[in-house]
Amino acid sequence: MESILGLVRHLLTFGGGLLVSNGLIEDAATMETLVGAILTVAGGAWSLYDKIKNRAPKTPEAPDGQ
Repeated sequence: MESILGLVRHLLTFGGGLLVSNGLIEDAATMETLVGAILTVAGGAWSLYDKIKNRAPKTPEAPDGQ
């Protein structure tokens, strides 16, 4: 998980640098804030997905009287 988020961070930083150099983002501080926000949301979504995926399956209850 950490290695994937690290790769995503580098890709976002590279893409953000291109956006800053082309004038689509005002400055590097704004780009860093956006990258941090995207990584925060991605990490939270990944964690939620992992918890749902690894949840123990529910076992059926036995009918009353058996």
